[in-house]
Amino acid sequence: MSQYKDQKALKSVLKKYLDQSVSPAERAAVNSWYEGLGKENHDVPDLDRLDAAHKLGRSIKMHLNRQILLSGKASPWLLYLKYAAVFLVLLGTGLFTYQKYHFPIKPEQEVTFKSTQHAAKEISLPDGSVVLLNVGSALTLAADFGTHERRVRLTGEAFFKIAKDKKKPFIIKSSILTTTVLGTSFNINAYPDLDRIKIAVATGKVRVARKTAAGEEVLALGMTKDASLTFDKPTGTVNLKTEDASLLSSWKDNKLYLDNATLSEIAKQLERYYHLKVVFSRALDKGKRYTVRFNREPANRVMEILSLLTKAKFTYQTNQITIK
Repeated sequence: MSQYKDQKALKSVLKKYLDQSVSPAERAAVNSWYEGLGKENHDVPDLDRLDAAHKLGRSIKMHLNRQILLSGKASPWLLYLKYAAVFLVLLGTGLFTYQKYHFPIKPEQEVTFKSTQHAAKEISLPDGSVVLLNVGSALTLAADFGTHERRVRLTGEAFFKIAKDKKKPFIIKSSILTTTVLGTSFNINAYPDLDRIKIAVATGKVRVARKTAAGEEVLALGMTKDASLTFDKPTGTVNLKTEDASLLSSWKDNKLYLDNATLSEIAKQLERYYHLKVVFSRALDKGKRYTVRFNREPANRVMEILSLLTKAKFTYQTNQITIK
């Protein structure tokens, strides 16, 4: 990383690396620096893994201590290595990264964007709208997107910031629900493995309907700021209420919010948030629901709080979470 000897430039590059806004050249430089630490260990971990962040932090700290012992003092360069270690270890709290994609032209056929199980994806659409896909989600644009209307299909969860166009409504199909807007921002949680679909409005106005044998049934004609709609898939019941929409979309700020969730739903959400396997017996789920929010607390602290709240025992290990 010799091209980044200037201290301010180094600090800037390390910050950009963490929020995924570095250029390919900058990313290569940071990766080269990282892989050069502790040459005796050729097993370089994937930074998307939770345990890898802790290993990286320990590697940097060991390198720091070694250099301080050799030099007898901490140089400005080492101080910035320490700064880097602190920021990179934050990945271990469950933070994920965004991959950004700009779609410059109108599609001529269906186009599908997918996030991974370890990284969310930000998509800039040709109409100026921006969609943030949560982990394990997919967004499909219709072949005629933007011709007469802007139609997409969502699997999973996403936060939409829709550019205004009164002549071309933006229509999102998520399972059997259809959400229609002209220009607004809102969150849709529609993971296939969950029994509920939830829509929460941040700004503007949203219309929600469901597909029926007779055609379409309107569930909400004009949801506005902080209005939410929960649709229970097994029973078909609908619950409309007012709540803080920013909490329901707090995943995009790397925060964990469990919204009226059963133990089964908590297990699935922990898997997505921490990118870890969760070992859990469905027999523990008695149908009771819990609501709690976390502001990037360490994983062990989150497990302690969930254990107290649910009376089940949550245990965090290097490569899995156990609930028993």
